[in-house]
Amino acid sequence: MGYWRGVDNPWNILKFICFICNIHSIHKMRFYNRDEELRILQKLDKAKGFRFIVIYGRRRIGKTTLTLKFLDDKKYAYIFVPKGKTMIAFLEDKSIDLGIPRFMRFKDFLEYTLDTQDYVFFDEFQNFNFIDRSVFSDMQEIVDRYKRSNRDVFLIVSGSSYSLIHKIFGDYSHPLYGRSDLDMNLQPLRLEVIFNMLDDLGVHPLDEKIRYWSVFGGVPKYYEMLERVKSADFEETIVDLFFRRDSFFRDEGKKVLISEFGGEHKIYFSVLEAIASGRTSVSEISTLFDGKSTTASRYLDMMRKEYKLVFRETPLLSDPRKSRRGLYGIRDNFISFWFAFVNRYEAYFEQGRFDEVSKIFLDNHNGFTGRMFELIANEFLSKLNARRGLPATFTKIGRHWGSISGAEKGRTEYEIDLLALNEKTKEIGFFEVKWRDLNLREAGNLLLELRRKSEIVNWNSGERKEYYGLIAKKINGKEKLRKDGCLCYDLEDFDIYFK
Repeated sequence: MGYWRGVDNPWNILKFICFICNIHSIHKMRFYNRDEELRILQKLDKAKGFRFIVIYGRRRIGKTTLTLKFLDDKKYAYIFVPKGKTMIAFLEDKSIDLGIPRFMRFKDFLEYTLDTQDYVFFDEFQNFNFIDRSVFSDMQEIVDRYKRSNRDVFLIVSGSSYSLIHKIFGDYSHPLYGRSDLDMNLQPLRLEVIFNMLDDLGVHPLDEKIRYWSVFGGVPKYYEMLERVKSADFEETIVDLFFRRDSFFRDEGKKVLISEFGGEHKIYFSVLEAIASGRTSVSEISTLFDGKSTTASRYLDMMRKEYKLVFRETPLLSDPRKSRRGLYGIRDNFISFWFAFVNRYEAYFEQGRFDEVSKIFLDNHNGFTGRMFELIANEFLSKLNARRGLPATFTKIGRHWGSISGAEKGRTEYEIDLLALNEKTKEIGFFEVKWRDLNLREAGNLLLELRRKSEIVNWNSGERKEYYGLIAKKINGKEKLRKDGCLCYDLEDFDIYFK
């Protein structure tokens, strides 16, 4: 839908009708924590002349909501760019939507819009790549001309395809290269913002918040669905949203990714599914390509560098540039969950075996949340460290793993969930992370195992000062453990750091 926004347009009435009818979700929830992005846009708004802003980020991250918030008290033109239209059909639709003359050329349409409006917003701009690529050359000429004439217009374009937006504005050979005044990459909301959002939605227990964040990550739009489901139970909510016949999120992963990958999407999907199921090394992923590690590395590099979908992690004590022990993970919580529990069982959905795939989720989601909890534990420890809440000030915190020389078969590898270092003072902290309740005996056994693993870590041996810690969902008797020198933290300790 496109529209003029001004005092002479009954937009406020439309917003009220949409709210009542529950069909315009942009205005449904409170606006959350894009203050810095708004400040940047408002600062640019105070400048004069032609300003050209690009806002990009994954589907449902809040690009449209942010832009409309910025434009809320302004007269503007909103122009949505659909994917499956011809240029003639697009221009005809805009003529009707906007109540303007009908144009036969995009160039004329754009000039008219920029001449009659102070603010213009093209939503999903990358879709012009499928309508008519000559748009980009036309826009280059017009942008250059308007910049020279210092015409006072604020032009915003947004896009959900990272690769296409990067190609359109970041490729030197492309007409619009270097034309934007600001490229804003909209990131997921921070953990504490999501927790506040869940509070507003009536989800208060911290363990429940962590479960929801593990599935939806920092994508605000997904949390709106919790208002519609109206269930207080996490498991029931996720089953309703993913594992019923007409569940809202069943095809969401495809909608997010297929436009990125195009004709090769099946190959990329296979790689992402492998990572989501725990095959995270190049050698494991290369089994998808008949053991060809160079082919696996090529696809992984594309997803890491061009699509920004995966990351490569190396042991904390290694040199990332030289380490051959790199493991791959999926950056986006939702995408990781979708590949682990939905795409992996696509045949079940096709056969109508919804109860079976629901049971797979119910039996295994704690393990998935446990992996995500390690990320939260890392952030918690980093916040604690930044506030001088630890007995040492660490300069590096992260996962560590490696080989045990001379160990029996099946026990040749070790992993430490979180390692903390201060290379100058030669202090080191070893932490085990568990997404479950621990009693004193279990905690004691984990600490003994942690000490055993610490002996394998070859770092300033004989000179270093060591600390040992546990981070868990609940540690019964943690005060006693603290008196014995253990750095013990559970969810009771998290609240203060995520508010």
